[in-house]
Amino acid sequence: MIALAQTWWKRNLINLTEQRSILVHVTGDRIGDALIKWPAIVALKNAFPAHRLVWLAGLRKSVFNGTLASVAAGVIDEVHDLAGVGVSWGELVRPPFPGRFDILISTEPKIRNAILLRRIAHSVFISPAANFLLSDIKPTPGTKFPSSTFDQMRYLANLAAGRELRVEPTIAVGAGNEKLAHELLPEGFVYVGFAPGAGAARKRWPKARYIELARNQVINGRIPVFFLGPNELSMREEIARAVPKALFPEQEPLATKKRSALLSIALAQRIALGVANDAGGGHLLAAGGRPLITLFGHTSEHKFKPPYCKQIAITAQEFGGTEMKLIPVSRVASAIEAVIGGEER
Repeated sequence: MIALAQTWWKRNLINLTEQRSILVHVTGDRIGDALIKWPAIVALKNAFPAHRLVWLAGLRKSVFNGTLASVAAGVIDEVHDLAGVGVSWGELVRPPFPGRFDILISTEPKIRNAILLRRIAHSVFISPAANFLLSDIKPTPGTKFPSSTFDQMRYLANLAAGRELRVEPTIAVGAGNEKLAHELLPEGFVYVGFAPGAGAARKRWPKARYIELARNQVINGRIPVFFLGPNELSMREEIARAVPKALFPEQEPLATKKRSALLSIALAQRIALGVANDAGGGHLLAAGGRPLITLFGHTSEHKFKPPYCKQIAITAQEFGGTEMKLIPVSRVASAIEAVIGGEER
């Protein structure tokens, strides 16, 4: 239970019978960040079920307006992105973002964001900036704001609710997606998932290593399943030629017209284990709840740890640097055997 240092009148402002809207501000969100935060976002909505939850991406696009729109449906009521809010001192000469909000949460610990967002009409303002200096609700003195993305969002949601919220680290994919996933990846086989993509080249383990690893799985009697995003579709022909038994369920005719993030997660629920770079595709696999081996180069395995599953982090730093190519296939293959090899025996 989080103990809150707050006055009785601020506590009274957070009243389920009086409040009608909550605004959550981020600079922008990509697939990975959004999926990591998602269970805490759902917990916040469940704590205030009658309130409109408004998501405001101040600078960049929000995946809740795109790739993850199907996930957001029924939880986030409005999404505003590319809003130009909470990101530049030049906003001081413009009117603030319209509307009045019962709770306004600035998720990032930037003092500039906090100062700019406090201009928006609100009853209660929550911000971790400058150790919650400008926040109407403050944590117990001496407590530290978490470093991981998930724990940060959960911490802010708990402050807004005034109590420790129940967080369920699952995503409901729907019966239709579950049925389709079973058709695409039927019972009777051991599937190992691979997500070889990443937005930045320096976050990608070499494609040839994924191919070698997939071949090893075939030798061990398992079926490699590749999860390819729009930017990785060009890999399919080469991978299919090198690993003829590999499956690409998201590109099957049965799936192409129904493709969504929820279908990807439903498919991820069907695998025994996944291997991925620290990128959006890996977080989609993680949301399936199965064990995930994540490969890290220069990024932090602690900050971006998913809340849905057991994660095995393999870092380039184990091998003397930050370049992804330093991670050998043998290290990843051993990790796979440690997770699922014993189960098969």
